[in-house]
Amino acid sequence: MPNPVMEGLRAIGPTRFADETGASVLRLAIISTPRSGNTWLRRLLATALGLDEQAALGPDEVPWDDLPRRYILQIHWNRTRSFESLLQRGGFRVVALARHPLDVLVSLASYVSSHPAPRSIWVEHATLRGEGGDETPLLDASPSCPAFLNYATGPRARALFGISRQWWSKPEACAVRYEDLVADPVAGLSFLIGRLGAEPAVRPEEAVAANSLTRLRALHADNPNHFWQGRPGLWRRLLTAEVARRIAAAQPEPFEEFGYPCDPDESLTPARAHDHWQALRPD
Repeated sequence: MPNPVMEGLRAIGPTRFADETGASVLRLAIISTPRSGNTWLRRLLATALGLDEQAALGPDEVPWDDLPRRYILQIHWNRTRSFESLLQRGGFRVVALARHPLDVLVSLASYVSSHPAPRSIWVEHATLRGEGGDETPLLDASPSCPAFLNYATGPRARALFGISRQWWSKPEACAVRYEDLVADPVAGLSFLIGRLGAEPAVRPEEAVAANSLTRLRALHADNPNHFWQGRPGLWRRLLTAEVARRIAAAQPEPFEEFGYPCDPDESLTPARAHDHWQALRPD
């Protein structure tokens, strides 16, 4: 049976392709919920494999008719038939990330509340073109306030969580847990490169060293909080047991599908959670 990714390409291995000139083609797409480690993983793979890279808000920003042969795309987009067709024609391998939903939410709150962009930017450049809402409710929010809880239990958070869930279930996708990658970045990157059937341009150890949090913050000097704490489980210091359970009850799917527990610190008071949040805020 013909494979749809073969249009314009020919297989040179189980997951590698060549164009009509015989040149090797390696195209990857990282498609996951925002604040799941997407940018870090994109930088790791781009460095390790020598890939051109792009972060796009939507498929309309991708040069489908002029794609680099070695290319990695980072995008937060639903798994629609039309989008999958574009990826297949380009010979893309999909990489999907999962991260604890509560860590995603507190990271998102930190990113939005510390970003220097005006309120209108969060509307005009909203992920998924604003499906379920946008991030303006988080502009002045902390994990202890009602605005955060309303966002976290509402349709906007559900839409964002749905991105990772949709692509995680794709049989050919390479599924990666953020927590596993943090625990041993070199081993995680090496394993992923092996899954992709790719030949590294530099050693995984070098790629990891080149993309430390310190270096990535320096590259995003206009908003160093884009790379915040990077610590799995940080939500337990920022969300009380009541808040955590209300979110998990409202958004059960990512917890169940990815196997993440809702096991909060029962002793955490709202006052202590607020103090922890303030201590983590940028100067």
